[in-house]
Amino acid sequence: MKTALGIAALFGLFMLALSAGRLWLSPDQLLVSLRAGPEEDVLLWHLRMPRALAGLFIGAGLGLAGAVFQSLLRNSLASPDIIGVSQGAALGGVAAQLAGVVTMLGALSGGVLATALIFALSLSRRAGLDPRRLILYGIGVGITCSAALSILLIRAGDAAAGQAMAWLAGSLNAMGWQEVQIAALSLAVGALVLLPASHSLDRLEFGDDPARGWGLAIHRLRPLLLLSAALLASAMVALAGTFSFVAFVSGPLARKMGRGQVNLVAAAACGAGLVTLADIATRIFAPSALMPAGIYTSLIGAPLLVLILHQKVTRDQI
Repeated sequence: MKTALGIAALFGLFMLALSAGRLWLSPDQLLVSLRAGPEEDVLLWHLRMPRALAGLFIGAGLGLAGAVFQSLLRNSLASPDIIGVSQGAALGGVAAQLAGVVTMLGALSGGVLATALIFALSLSRRAGLDPRRLILYGIGVGITCSAALSILLIRAGDAAAGQAMAWLAGSLNAMGWQEVQIAALSLAVGALVLLPASHSLDRLEFGDDPARGWGLAIHRLRPLLLLSAALLASAMVALAGTFSFVAFVSGPLARKMGRGQVNLVAAAACGAGLVTLADIATRIFAPSALMPAGIYTSLIGAPLLVLILHQKVTRDQI
């Protein structure tokens, strides 16, 4: 029942995203535009459709990556945008923009380098990849990347800094079919690697020793899944910038709806819904201003996070 309601809610948000804008489409008009095809209806098929699909795929990728991080590190506060991965991708993307290089290449490189540095600092001879050390070092790497990013923006010209700031805020305004294809491919590859590990993640949450007793090769499994999730998050940041709180909130929100169990598909759906809802908000409240959707993910995600944390504190879970 919950699955059916979730699918219906996500489909409703997607249809609303196709309708919303300075020129609203009624249900009848939307149906006519869908039937018309891309050659006859430019507004829907070349502007709103790729934007809505990109929002779904990017949000799903961030939600999936965040849930994997939180499960592997056994900490609901751990996510790519907290432990330095997203900050590294953002730094690489802005550096590429200012240097005239392809933004996605720079963002992916920045995310990979930040992840590699965090892993190298977190390795322990006795315990291998230590989750607690990874979180602490990740926060430090994230702060360092944010400081370096601020220096780049201060030294850049006004026009370049403004363009970089708009991208950093998380925007779907420039999404086309090429970006949709890249987002869909990135999500598909990430899902093929991460979703089959859902059962292993359930076991890892009981602790390393019980997981070893069940035959899991933790020293190989945890780095592989963390690296895959980091690459997925970096790819999504590379496409549209940072969407604050999406990776952070999606996992706990999915757990709340799924009786506290790890549900990667639900986390991806929550992420897709958050980004789509934020994009709809930009077109309702500022249809002419082209506001970045990332601003609204913060406005939507922050209260949800406070509510989830409050419930955890009252239950003595953190």
